Amino acid sequence: MAVKLIHGTDEYLVSHNARKAVNALCPESEQTLSLETVDGDVKTIDEAVTALKTCIGALRTIGLFGGQKTVWLRDVSIFKDAVISKNETVKDLLGKLADDIKKGLPDSQNLIISAPGVDRRSAFYKVCEAAGAVEAYDLPEQDYKKKPVIRERAQEMFAKAQCRIGPGALDLFLEKVGMDTRQLAMEAEKLMIYIGDRKEITVEDVKAITSSSAEAIAWDFTDALGERRLDEALKILRQLIFQGEAPIGLMFAIESLYQNLMQYRAYIDHGWLKISSGFGANAVQWSSDQEMDKMFAQLPADPREIHWFRTSKLGQQAKNYSAEELRRCQKRLLETHEQLVSSGVPQELILEMLVIKLIAKV
Repeated sequence: MAVKLIHGTDEYLVSHNARKAVNALCPESEQTLSLETVDGDVKTIDEAVTALKTCIGALRTIGLFGGQKTVWLRDVSIFKDAVISKNETVKDLLGKLADDIKKGLPDSQNLIISAPGVDRRSAFYKVCEAAGAVEAYDLPEQDYKKKPVIRERAQEMFAKAQCRIGPGALDLFLEKVGMDTRQLAMEAEKLMIYIGDRKEITVEDVKAITSSSAEAIAWDFTDALGERRLDEALKILRQLIFQGEAPIGLMFAIESLYQNLMQYRAYIDHGWLKISSGFGANAVQWSSDQEMDKMFAQLPADPREIHWFRTSKLGQQAKNYSAEELRRCQKRLLETHEQLVSSGVPQELILEMLVIKLIAKV
């Protein structure tokens, strides 16, 4: 008999390790007859009741020909749904399942439960924990804590495949992929297949084959603006609008970019920041200047503490515009923002015209 509760906020690792646990207990060649999978991703109380009754019934029924049987209650959403989890029938059925676990399943029965989230204070969780059968795969909630974890996972994936990837290529890869472990794993595998026997991943490889996450597509859009690539900026803008991005949200992203570019243009013009070509921490050099120290001390965040990759990118983009051009861009942004909220002209067209005016050297 084996019981395992595998849960956590990292959906990919929960799913991946649940599948590993199932395969260890019930080899794939035997799963047609010896594995019963119950879908726990429910939307209503009735669906939750059906799933729990099916799971309990499966555990209380011996396997075919009296052999080993594994029940997988998969992707259980009951625990994190406040309405469903408080329903009396659901609570009663969870109590019965917990009692079966506490008493001990027959030696021929195995139970795997995978869930995106479980209240660790609940009686059900404590029963599973007491059985020594809990595995947790969580990602930190805050981005600044999540990023180092994702970075380490990416490095482990490449190292396991004996692939070398430099800091610049890794930074670009993570910027495009985002912080979803499933997409990280898929894109890492795709990248390793792409390079073949070469075993060394370059920035150009990442650019050539790595797909951007939904979040990263927005970054691609602002990068195209900063690098004055008009065709690419318009193409991505249309893609974002087609995907349902709100025009006013895109406007905020554009405004934020050009505010950053104005700041970095000023840092460069004052001689406070030097940006060299290429990748690496040495591409960014801050000067030692008392006036700069005084100014940065008044800012909510010191620009010198931003990761060198982001600083390098913003600095390179700021160099694509003169200070006068950026002042004209700010004026156009103010005019366009007002037009977006007050004009009868389609917002998509207003944004397209803005992109053309921002990038064109006029």
